Amino acid sequence: MTTHEDQSQTERELRAALADRAREIQPSSRLEAILSEASAQEEGPSRSRWLAGVGVAAAAAVVAATVWASWPDTDPTLPGGPASASSSPTATVPTPSASSSPSTSTDSPSSPAPSSPAPSGTAPSGATSVVAQAIYRVGTNGGSTNRPGLVREFRSAAVGGSEPARVSSAVAESLRRTQLWDGVTLDGVEVTSGGITLRLSGSGDRAPDSDRARLAVASLVWTAQAAVGRGDQPVTIRPGDGGELLGRLSSAKPFTRAGTAPEALCDIWVDTPAPGATLAPSKPVVVRGQAVAFEATVEWQLRRGDASVRDGFVTASIGAPSRGTFTVDLGRLDSGTYTFRAFTSSAKDGSTLAERVVTFSVG
Repeated sequence: MTTHEDQSQTERELRAALADRAREIQPSSRLEAILSEASAQEEGPSRSRWLAGVGVAAAAAVVAATVWASWPDTDPTLPGGPASASSSPTATVPTPSASSSPSTSTDSPSSPAPSSPAPSGTAPSGATSVVAQAIYRVGTNGGSTNRPGLVREFRSAAVGGSEPARVSSAVAESLRRTQLWDGVTLDGVEVTSGGITLRLSGSGDRAPDSDRARLAVASLVWTAQAAVGRGDQPVTIRPGDGGELLGRLSSAKPFTRAGTAPEALCDIWVDTPAPGATLAPSKPVVVRGQAVAFEATVEWQLRRGDASVRDGFVTASIGAPSRGTFTVDLGRLDSGTYTFRAFTSSAKDGSTLAERVVTFSVG
């Protein structure tokens, strides 16, 4: 169990200095590729393993900058991620129909793809490799306010090596995970050196308000940019029916991450284990995630069915209002299905402020 240690004045000043430096970082093109290289699925006759890297997000343009600039643990034996970040000529691909993979709701991400690991390295444009894709969806923050917000989840998928193929696979999954896009499919993707264009079959259900519409659009924008891995590239969304996106937003201008308000992100993300992942019992289970937490304190619980296995709290890399990373080493676990809950509590009355729950299996 991770224990809490009081921070010295020097450590607090160092953390603040690092946070200031992070705000100066300009978006680079490598984070999503590194996350993919550090995330893969291992399968035997009855097991699979997912690893996902951790990024750091902060406000507005700072959110995008620090998310793309994080450096997770890497393993040279894992499958390669997206192709080189160099500019590519215009490329267009049709997208698979919605029936090509199971439909998922906002609360039920898809299960790990049953594909064998690919060799290390980047796949040629026409080849297929297993990579970890960052999928953004509209979820809720949990806790007392339970406001809507963006959630990042990783999934293992066998995709082609071209940029349009990666975008097609990831965005189609993002559409399925956000309720407002229910019934809308991705008809085509175009990727150029100057931006990304998504062609949708329709404009989606009318959102309750403009803020909710912007969140749903942001889920597609962040997912498409992550699949390409070339920074905050403009994303143009063309609905097939020519209407306003979700009945609220014009499609005349492109969208970027910088246009997403910092409060649009849910306070807690769990990057690994991925929802529904099956992990090998021979290796320790390590939870990695991000949190906006008062005094950087993130509480956690591990349950197996109705029984509490263990609990504790961990100190994130930085406290609120900044977004910090956290790691919890659960060690080796017996075979079974587990639920991990990360949450933050009010110092005033102990009520839950935010939470994220992930269910995974061992064995």
